[in-house]
Amino acid sequence: MRQRSFATRLGSLVTAVAFSMTLAVPTLAADVVLKKGTDVKLAFTSSMSSKTAKPGDKVSFKVDEPVKVNGTTVIKEGTPVTGTVEKVSKRGRYGVNARIQLKMASIRTVSGKRAPLGFKTKGQEVSSRTGEAAGATAAGAAVLGPIGLAAGYFIVGKTVDAKPGDKMTVEITKDTVVHVP
Repeated sequence: MRQRSFATRLGSLVTAVAFSMTLAVPTLAADVVLKKGTDVKLAFTSSMSSKTAKPGDKVSFKVDEPVKVNGTTVIKEGTPVTGTVEKVSKRGRYGVNARIQLKMASIRTVSGKRAPLGFKTKGQEVSSRTGEAAGATAAGAAVLGPIGLAAGYFIVGKTVDAKPGDKMTVEITKDTVVHVP
């Protein structure tokens, strides 16, 4: 049996310690920018209806898919977020649909920093029911005169009803620097 010299054993020990230290040292954290306009996909965790909602009501959501920047997660799936009802417009005659206006609270990133949320701005939406009501009213006026104008009155808009699991997409409204561990 051959014995190793003290220097060889010491060298092996130093190498083993150095290798284990490199595994124990975490990778350095980096700062990434979560850009304004980045989509955040949410799922409702509570119900909401235009029939019962009123300003001040809270609506709960969770992040449905992780939000990533350059392949790095900056907002984890399942992160909770809350919206507050600001305004409710009930459905109406002539095909006018109900609307609920929400204000979203900021959302927590992986570093604990909060990122502001908002809604994408879209052009004016006209529902098919509104189009039907307009068509019925115009056709009624042409065929039946003033009595025909009342035809559009009987076309009622739709309510807004959301249940747990329903999806919604919001967006980041301000560039936010996130310290990623």
